[in-house]
Amino acid sequence: MIQRLTTRLFILVIMWVGLIMLKWEGQQNQLLWLALIFTGIVLLGSLLEQILSYQGDPYILPVVQAILAIGLVFVVRINPESASRQFWWASFGQVIFYLVLWMIRDYQQLRRYRYLWGLLAVGLLLMTLMFGFSSGGAKSWLRIGGIGIEPEEFVKLALLLFLATYLEENEELLRVGTVQWGRFSLPDRQTLGPFMVIAAFVLGILAAQKSLGVALLFYMLFVLMLYVVTERALYIGISLPIFLLTGTLGYKLFAHVRVRVMVWMNPWQDPTGMGYQIAQSLFAISGGRILGTGLGNGIGASTVPVASTDFIFSIIAEELGFAGAMAVLVLFLILVMRAFAVSLSAKDRFGQILASGIGILLGTETLIILAGVTKLLPLTGIPLPWVSYGGSSLIVHFILLGVLLNISNSSAVSSYSASKRSAYVAKCKGNVD
Repeated sequence: MIQRLTTRLFILVIMWVGLIMLKWEGQQNQLLWLALIFTGIVLLGSLLEQILSYQGDPYILPVVQAILAIGLVFVVRINPESASRQFWWASFGQVIFYLVLWMIRDYQQLRRYRYLWGLLAVGLLLMTLMFGFSSGGAKSWLRIGGIGIEPEEFVKLALLLFLATYLEENEELLRVGTVQWGRFSLPDRQTLGPFMVIAAFVLGILAAQKSLGVALLFYMLFVLMLYVVTERALYIGISLPIFLLTGTLGYKLFAHVRVRVMVWMNPWQDPTGMGYQIAQSLFAISGGRILGTGLGNGIGASTVPVASTDFIFSIIAEELGFAGAMAVLVLFLILVMRAFAVSLSAKDRFGQILASGIGILLGTETLIILAGVTKLLPLTGIPLPWVSYGGSSLIVHFILLGVLLNISNSSAVSSYSASKRSAYVAKCKGNVD
């Protein structure tokens, strides 16, 4: 209990020190109360874990809360008005997390719905395509009750659950194959059909929405989860030419893709026009050097477009420097590694696949985002989990976190119960002898 509380207090001190160092420009009273509410939820959550005897992974939630605290400080730094909404979403997200953690009695019940998760993913994307509105060149937003949401974020959850149920059910057939194609054996159409249909619909609708960054994320999720479960490099080999072909088609069909590729290849051709975003991002990152300009002293917050969403990592790198940027990366690395540790210790195959899928999703998201802001890949417009401004992203990632720690807690409780039974049996045998 003391160690858990000490960790949370340390994280909250980081957040409060950061907030105190900033000038809140007229939003101070409102942000102060929101920060206090957030602090209360973190501490009450820690107490709740003790009362309900949480036995799962002890590192994942503190790491996420540290990432979240850094994100909140930098959203306040960039845009105090947006920060008030972000604090509300962060507090609400943590409440949702605890509800998911404790109200899902048995996460294995999630696999009962099987292909319903895939249909839900397709349905959400179709709804967005028909009734959504465009932002940043992609039609990826819906307005419900005056609030804009990104259904693509909720599609991540539905797709993960579909993939976990599908891969668990068909693992052996996907691993061995039933149809011989030359030297290689592949699954038959009946086995591979649902996977290919859902993948084609999801990626096709995203292409129609011009949301190619999310399409890349989901494509990598499909391929990597298939590879992790089957351990067949053949699927990686098949996916590469498909990726090159679809990427070429996207380049030919969509003007904004050609612009992004051109800017990616040489932003200095038009650094004040189309290349302005990435040029300013690179200026901000390089200006941070080793230790940064200091919190609140950088210029990137006012010069980098959409700094609180797509380019928030650039502002972190400028004001905290290489050291601070690497600290954030290490937190994400720990998070992904612990997700795989949960997968390895899960008590059933569904839990193993689902936990590994969450780790793959978080790692792939982070990689794509950071590669975009540093010009290793074309810009994608995907938010950095728990850091970038955005309510939909926060809520969905807290739900994923709740599912992950539910798996971890169930595995720990099951192992503890098994060890107690073994000790009891051994004691009984000793008494008989």
